[in-house]
Amino acid sequence: MKLFRILSHPYTLIFCFSFMIISGESIGGFYIMYILLGLLHGVLHSLLGFYGMLALIISYHLPLKRNIFIRQILNVIGIALLFASVFFFFQNDKAHYNWGTLEQGLPMFTLMFTALIAVCCLIGTFWKPQPKNDEEQGVLSKV
Repeated sequence: MKLFRILSHPYTLIFCFSFMIISGESIGGFYIMYILLGLLHGVLHSLLGFYGMLALIISYHLPLKRNIFIRQILNVIGIALLFASVFFFFQNDKAHYNWGTLEQGLPMFTLMFTALIAVCCLIGTFWKPQPKNDEEQGVLSKV
């Protein structure tokens, strides 16, 4: 249960998304580098990635009691924006400069691991397990 909380945390997703490995023909790097470089020029994938991370951060810091629906919507929008960013990053690469990412093992692993964390984050957004009895409540409150 504790592992699922860590895997479904929005900051875990932002960290994994930022440090996806992108492999270029001559040089590669982490995806956050491509986002930051593209923000200066207003590139679509950079804007989508930035606003996706911003939506996840805002949704995490909303007060929980009153804004559960807004938090869920912001999480879904944030995750969708993150993966739209990756999609447009590869879609707009007309020279196929960064397509080595989709052919090499480690960059592909980081992409798939980020997708797994995103699925966990989506599940964690809509599913909050409640303890079944008082004994479990006491155990969970000590965690």
